[in-house]
Amino acid sequence: MKNLLLVILLSVSVSSIAQKLQVEFGRLTQAEIDMKVCKLNPDAGAVVLFDIGETKFVDSEGGYDIRFTKHKRVKIFNKSGFESAEVSIPFYVDGSGKTEYVKSIKAVTYNLEGGKLVRQELDPSTIYEEKVSQKWRVKKFVFPNIQEGSIIEYQYILETPFHFNLPDWTFQDVIPTLYSEYEVRMIPFYEYVYTVQGSPSFNYHNSIVANETRSWGNVVKSYGQNIGTGIEFNDYVHTFVLKDVPAFEDESYISSISDYIIKIDFQLSKFYSPKGTSKEIMSTWSKLNESLLKNEYFGKYIGVSSRIAKKILKENLDLSGLSEQEKSVKIIDYVKSNFTWNGYSSKYTDQSAKDFFNKKSGNSADINLFLLSLLNEAGVESLPVILSTRNHGKIKTDYPFDHYTNYVVVMVNTPSPFLTDGTESLLAFNRLPPRCINEKGLIVSDDEQEGWVLLTHNIPSIEKSLILLEINPQTLNAEYTVNIQTTEYDAYGYRDTYHNDSVALRELLSNKMGEIDALSTSNYAKPEKPYSIFIKGVTDTDRLGDNLVINPFLNLAITKNKLTQKVRSYPVDLIYPGDTQFEISLQIPDGYQLSSVPEGYNMNNDLAEIKLSYEADEEVVRIVGNYNFKKSIYTSQEYSRIKYYFDTIIKKFNEQIVLEKIS
Repeated sequence: MKNLLLVILLSVSVSSIAQKLQVEFGRLTQAEIDMKVCKLNPDAGAVVLFDIGETKFVDSEGGYDIRFTKHKRVKIFNKSGFESAEVSIPFYVDGSGKTEYVKSIKAVTYNLEGGKLVRQELDPSTIYEEKVSQKWRVKKFVFPNIQEGSIIEYQYILETPFHFNLPDWTFQDVIPTLYSEYEVRMIPFYEYVYTVQGSPSFNYHNSIVANETRSWGNVVKSYGQNIGTGIEFNDYVHTFVLKDVPAFEDESYISSISDYIIKIDFQLSKFYSPKGTSKEIMSTWSKLNESLLKNEYFGKYIGVSSRIAKKILKENLDLSGLSEQEKSVKIIDYVKSNFTWNGYSSKYTDQSAKDFFNKKSGNSADINLFLLSLLNEAGVESLPVILSTRNHGKIKTDYPFDHYTNYVVVMVNTPSPFLTDGTESLLAFNRLPPRCINEKGLIVSDDEQEGWVLLTHNIPSIEKSLILLEINPQTLNAEYTVNIQTTEYDAYGYRDTYHNDSVALRELLSNKMGEIDALSTSNYAKPEKPYSIFIKGVTDTDRLGDNLVINPFLNLAITKNKLTQKVRSYPVDLIYPGDTQFEISLQIPDGYQLSSVPEGYNMNNDLAEIKLSYEADEEVVRIVGNYNFKKSIYTSQEYSRIKYYFDTIIKKFNEQIVLEKIS
């Protein structure tokens, strides 16, 4: 142990290139009170004045817990910054009796009233807790009395018994940050590796050995030497500081902010016992694979559920005479029709196979691992694939840690292999939910080789709108008939969001198209077929003197570009390729003629296609157009081109047609 301490002490670099910010809760500076705008970004609705975190190991029964303290102060300039007053604090529960605890929450709102600084403390009774998933909870609160010009400040302590979960630190926010600091006080029993994302260097990075000496076990001194069985040690203090951090902007078309925001991430790699032994924590994907197959809530669950699967196949499913593909389709449909997802994502089951079968409801692992057993018992070779959902962040393949993945799906090895998921009845048998389309997943098998499978989806989703417009000669408004036909994930988006609810669909489409007189749908419960929406209604025309002005696309094309930055350092992730198509027929009413026809457009390259053409005679204007994004993910180098294509679509597919009254 003494040699170990020496190695670690020698490896600690000591550098001091700047002074840390000294702050005290409740002591505001005059500069903070007087601040009217953020110099870093004058358009920002709020600014983080400072965000300071500290992690240290504290004594607990028989070992050490980790104590994390966060202290943050924000200045709000206008109403667009009010969202900063809503705070969420996540914490982890392992489901076996161990949990993290959030405590000592204090929060204060400061307002300048009549020239005096008035403070209002958060009422502790307004703090509430939500269950995010089976192993994650969140404490939430909202600051009281928020106004333009408010300063808000909060501090809390989180204590955790989980050493693998050394709190990470995010230096960047959705608003500018003037000062962000993270201090980590480590002890020699736990070795961590850390990765820094999004920032090439720190304004201040210091590593020192703390002066205070601590002890573990029975330390007995004789002539200054320890003759006991315990040991003495010092903390190793690492401090990281970033200043003037710009806001993380343009969150559209992104997998997860956590994949790209500036942060530091710690992972436990090795444990050194005070008794002299050590244990490697840093695993390999192959070893993780092996441990999953032995896990009670993964591999053993598959084995137990296979016995129930045999009974189901014998009593409920007649698969005789079917091909492997036909068997798999029938089994997947059976699971989707008979079992309900409870909304929780996990790669570990939450109940026994027997309880799941009896309740007919469970988390994603309950469902998909049970589906896996059914397929294998039917003779259709299938394997589990673990992945990370989009909101959980991408898998860092260089660091094989269990918590980087949070979901399991099934790879079905028919002559035409495919991935499937039993949680979504509104998706075709060979499609994953969009939440699962996140780069790649790890195949779990007893093969010692590490195997990865791509989760990307390259089949275009199509949304085609057939529009017929006729001008009512009495009201001079446009009566329309529209048939919207959607396929693949575009169809799933409608199905999953609106659940065939005519009221919700009317609200969505009437906001775009105008008054709706009739609406119907088809193929809602048939995910393998296009989902169609039929609408009849009336939309207003604009009057320009005696002329009529109409948007023939009825606002069904893109109307706003969500890509707002000049440059972007991370990809544009559309999840899947999409092709939006229009066929429009506008009847020219008696007494009117076409004033002018907008110019067509034709662009086609490896990234996208934009086509638009107009044909007109004395009776009708015919418009045919489409815009097709050919890739699901575009690199940051392609960003400016994609942004330009969006701008072009918005301009070209929202041009109006003018009908001129014949004198």
